[in-house]
Amino acid sequence: MSSYYTLAVDAMGGDSGPSTSLEAALASLERHPRLSLFWVGPQDILAPLIAAVTDKQAPLLQRLYFIDAPQVVEKTDDLMVILRQKQNSSMYISLSLVAQGKANGCVSCGSSAALMALSRHLIRMLPGYERPAFASHIPTRKGMCLVLDMGANLTSTGQQLYQFGQLGQALEASLQQNPKVSLKLLNIATESGTGQAQVQAAHNLLESDAKLNYLGYIEPQEVFDGLASVVVCDGYAGNILIKSGEGVSNMLAHSFRKNLTSSDLTPTQIGKIMQAWQLQFDPDRLNGAFLLGLQGLVVKSHSYANATALQYAIEATQDYVEMQVTERLLEDC
Repeated sequence: MSSYYTLAVDAMGGDSGPSTSLEAALASLERHPRLSLFWVGPQDILAPLIAAVTDKQAPLLQRLYFIDAPQVVEKTDDLMVILRQKQNSSMYISLSLVAQGKANGCVSCGSSAALMALSRHLIRMLPGYERPAFASHIPTRKGMCLVLDMGANLTSTGQQLYQFGQLGQALEASLQQNPKVSLKLLNIATESGTGQAQVQAAHNLLESDAKLNYLGYIEPQEVFDGLASVVVCDGYAGNILIKSGEGVSNMLAHSFRKNLTSSDLTPTQIGKIMQAWQLQFDPDRLNGAFLLGLQGLVVKSHSYANATALQYAIEATQDYVEMQVTERLLEDC
């Protein structure tokens, strides 16, 4: 039977406001009776939302622990201001709960740059690694593929990309219980000598590490063909890759539904087809990127996430806790 887990949820930072965060939190608590949440944010904003919870959902509040954080990290804030002057912010306090061992993980919709900086400051890196990377699984023709970095570092050195490869293979090998998961490096072509200097440097480092099952370069379209279990890139390329994929998925889903509606299929048949589509390709279900390389668990949700997408990020965080991915990485890296 699963253990009891507590996660810290930064209620601020999302484009839709804290009401969306509360909706996602309550939905997660309803689905997972062994989960409890610290819900962190300004009392004057969050208290009225809690007071307005319906009688039906009120029992769930017994597992939702409100923590007052009078400050909010804004997207326009300078990182040094955040580190030195916003220690009472919802993001800072949420991460502190993880650092202090009071929470098993943290979920935030806030600024990626701020989340990475505060995470490195409060939780620290795994020994020997320079920077964390956002890692998440995306669907391909042959299953799921772990991609990192997806936006934590817009530029990365060859050494950092090499370290991302080490982290990515360690995580995916642990999840699949297969030490030989395939690892590739994203590039504009697969020929030797192509790509930016840091990509070529990473290629040489990855190729010379006998512990890695590194199979060379991979082009963007090949990622979705399922030609690798783990794909490494810098955060700029990774963020474009994932958001482009989400955009194409939404476009195809819209066209798919439109064509089905004009067909002779019954509403029930259309519903079943769309449900199967959503189970595999719905971007909301894939929300939540693991900040890989830290000595604690931090998950970044899209800032534009709706309640359903944020709920999936919270539940993905619980899954990572149950799988003990941080503990496994501490052993393997």
